[in-house]
Amino acid sequence: MTTMPLDDIPGLFRCETVSRADATATLLALTKQLRGRTVDADVYTVHQYVDCPPEVLYDYLVDIRSVEEYTYSMRNFRPDGDTGRYIGEDATDPDTKIHLRIIGNREVGTVDYESAFDQGEDLWMVFCGRVLSARHVQNRSGALVSWTIWRHPYYDKNPYPHLSPRGRRSWPGTMWPLFHACDVLELRNMQQILEHRLRTQPLPTGGR
Repeated sequence: MTTMPLDDIPGLFRCETVSRADATATLLALTKQLRGRTVDADVYTVHQYVDCPPEVLYDYLVDIRSVEEYTYSMRNFRPDGDTGRYIGEDATDPDTKIHLRIIGNREVGTVDYESAFDQGEDLWMVFCGRVLSARHVQNRSGALVSWTIWRHPYYDKNPYPHLSPRGRRSWPGTMWPLFHACDVLELRNMQQILEHRLRTQPLPTGGR
C-alpha cells in the first residue's frame, strides 16, 4: 500500500498535529490509566484491532515508510548502507538519531523492531510484534496486532554517552514510563490510517 498525505485523517497522534506539550499531557493522563492495570512495570503489551486483511496489516508494518506515518515523531528514515538498518530522527529532537532494523516472518506474522538511539551496532530496544487473523482468533473479519516490550537496563542510563549529540539535555531512554501510553496511541494511529485508506482505496477483488 503506497503512502499518501494524512491531512484528511482527523485525530492522529503525530508531532505535526499535536505539540510536544500537549502530547506530554496526553501521555501522562493515559499513563495513569494504564499503570492502574499494569502488574509488571518492566514489561507491557499493547494490542489493536484493525478492520483490514491481516496481509495488509503485515505489509504495512514491515514497510519503513509506515513507521514515519503512525509513530508520533520518528521521521526521515534512510538506508544505513547495506547493513539492513535504517537511520532516522526524532522530529521533536532532530539531533537524536534513531537506528532501526525490521525483521519480519510472513508465515507466522511476526514483526520485530530492533532499534536504538545514537548508534546502530547495539540495537537494544526490541519491540516484538505479532499480526494475527481476527477470523482465526475471534471469528470476525479483520486483523489483530500486538506489541510486547521489555524494559532494558539501558533505558535508565545511556550506555554510549560519547555518542550523544552535543547539547542534548537528557537521555531519551528516561521516557520509558510514557512508552506504554505512546504505543497505545500509535497503534490507534495505525488503525485509523489503514481503515481510512481502505475506505478510500478499496482492495482489488479478493478482499478479506
